[in-house]
Amino acid sequence: MAVIERITYADNGQIKTPDLLATLRAKSRLAFPSAKFFPTFDIGYAHVFRISAHGLTFDEAQRNAKRKLDRFHKKMHLVEGFRETKVDKIEDYIRTNQNFKVIYTIMYVIEQTGSGTQNPDSPYPEYQLDLTKLQFPPETAAVLSAR
Repeated sequence: MAVIERITYADNGQIKTPDLLATLRAKSRLAFPSAKFFPTFDIGYAHVFRISAHGLTFDEAQRNAKRKLDRFHKKMHLVEGFRETKVDKIEDYIRTNQNFKVIYTIMYVIEQTGSGTQNPDSPYPEYQLDLTKLQFPPETAAVLSAR
């Protein structure tokens, strides 16, 4: 959904947590249509994706969120270099419409594998078909150079 910043590694080879300000900037862009519904696939970058689900009961909201989360993981595990780094879950009750809401915020990286087969323009088999369903083009790392 939104690109955070380039991946940086610690001396021991572990991925460092992205800068807080860069993470907050990326999360603020999640409100824009170009970053709202589709994961980002820039190689060598950290990314953030938000899954939100509602339901009349807590169980229904949980089921809807799990279905969306499973669909996300099914596609992302086909992407070469994908690694999930952090998942936050928020459960809430919305008083105005008496619905329940479950939100997952997933931080992940697409690492450079060096295989020569990584392609951000077609990271998984159904990618081009999924793009045709969007009203806005997905965000790319070019947004970081525009600030």
